[in-house]
Amino acid sequence: MRRWRSWRRLPLMALPLLLQVAPGTAWAATGPVTHGSPPGGPAPHDLHMAYGDLAIEGRVIAGRIRIFKDDLERALGPLVGADALSLTPGSEADALVMRYLRDHLEIEVDGELLRATLVDSGQDELDRETVWWLVVQYEAPAPPESFTVRNTLLFELFDDQRNVFKFVRFPEQVQQTYTFTPGEAEHRVRLQSHSPLPHGAPGLRRGRARN
Repeated sequence: MRRWRSWRRLPLMALPLLLQVAPGTAWAATGPVTHGSPPGGPAPHDLHMAYGDLAIEGRVIAGRIRIFKDDLERALGPLVGADALSLTPGSEADALVMRYLRDHLEIEVDGELLRATLVDSGQDELDRETVWWLVVQYEAPAPPESFTVRNTLLFELFDDQRNVFKFVRFPEQVQQTYTFTPGEAEHRVRLQSHSPLPHGAPGLRRGRARN
């Protein structure tokens, strides 16, 4: 059973979007964060990507972010003085992930940085790879017409990192998809009713492992 901490605060029209989880979800028991590299270490891969779906309704911006777990563990290691760590769903992992997220994913409305709050988190399997997901929420002082997003997730690790984020305004369901890269880490998000629908954006997929 899911651990929705404050689901009543989420945009009502956005709930179907946020409830989508890949088949085979594993709801692990709460446990500690273990310092040190995972046994054997993750196999290197060619494609480095994170993916997000964020919904905007009224003053609230909320959505799901997915990151390959082994990449996230490497990114979190320096926060505890280690090369990497091993994450298990629970309050300790949540605090560490949110500390990292607030430093590397910023949403600014009219010159004011919005603070991310955690709604839910966990891990699941996608194409036989473990993905760490979290549902976060931001609240603006007034319904935003546009806002600035700075997204540097995992840029300190990979020069070829690509973070693909889709933004949908409800109830109109106007959407835009933006790709954040080390060379273009900031975008101005505008979701007016005349905004064109994006063509298919790439999903979260692992590249082939190097030998």
